[in-house]
Amino acid sequence: MQHKIPYMPTNPLYAFAYVPFQKYENLYEVNCALKHGTIFKDLNIPFEKYKNNPYMTPFR
Repeated sequence: MQHKIPYMPTNPLYAFAYVPFQKYENLYEVNCALKHGTIFKDLNIPFEKYKNNPYMTPFR
């Protein structure tokens, strides 16, 4: 039986940073992954999508 790693901890603690595990789904082919810098399509966020977001922009 394969042990399933949870997406996030069951009982997260305050003041601890948590990064969810990336599921191996929605993947680029090798050549596209090299072009985009990630194998995960869900992590490929073009600059245009977040440039005006006040929480993510470096231009404050």
